[in-house]
Amino acid sequence: MNALSPNEFRSSIDLEKRKFHMKSYFESSFYRQYRSANMALSALGRSPRVLSLGAGGAFVEEIVQKHLDASVFVVDFAETLAIESDLYGKFAGMFAGDISAPDWVSPLDGVDAVFWFDNIEHLRIDPTKILRKLRSALSENGQIFITTDNFARLRNILKLIFNRSIVALPKDLFAEVDFEHEYVHRREYTRPELEACLREAGLKLVEVEMLWQSPSESLKKLPFRSFEYLFPRFRPHMLIRAQKAVQDARSTTG
Repeated sequence: MNALSPNEFRSSIDLEKRKFHMKSYFESSFYRQYRSANMALSALGRSPRVLSLGAGGAFVEEIVQKHLDASVFVVDFAETLAIESDLYGKFAGMFAGDISAPDWVSPLDGVDAVFWFDNIEHLRIDPTKILRKLRSALSENGQIFITTDNFARLRNILKLIFNRSIVALPKDLFAEVDFEHEYVHRREYTRPELEACLREAGLKLVEVEMLWQSPSESLKKLPFRSFEYLFPRFRPHMLIRAQKAVQDARSTTG
């Protein structure tokens, strides 16, 4: 499918079905959501089965449902599913669960896509363990889409120069991964780290974009934006697409 323009993307999202904070979050993360949606639309075929982990505002999920006739299934905490029941209820299914729990397994197999947006940084677990489970849940040509903060971003480097912390306070950092503390970033990643996790899980990185949250910056942040424009690897966020490694695909086909 052809990529959506920013206006087409915005008009495809029903903000009235979302809580107020989700509306503001959509605006503050618009560019990241927009680029994620276009990557998914370009990479997926018609009527895909999509498993979304920690769907949040489910902006990209709504786009692929509308434009690709996707069947979307959401995994999240039971409390989140209850709060967002009006939003998630329009999808094909909901599953309560903690993906970081040792006994968690994907509720579906043969899925064409896994969306793991803005979630991996909230977990206190080696993401390789979850990626292995997700790889097993993929169809032969299934893909995983991940967005997360770039730990090596310029803004973190500058914080360190001025002796400012770039991780959460201990009381939050070491808190349980649950509904109450789901907002906390336990661990952020660099691109090579995530590429290594994917490789160990039997997946390969096939596409990556280094992103900003929004199309523009305030005047006081323009110097950051200018430097990040010249050196994309220092941008604040990553959008990653991965699929089964070649050897894994060959083993499934005989």
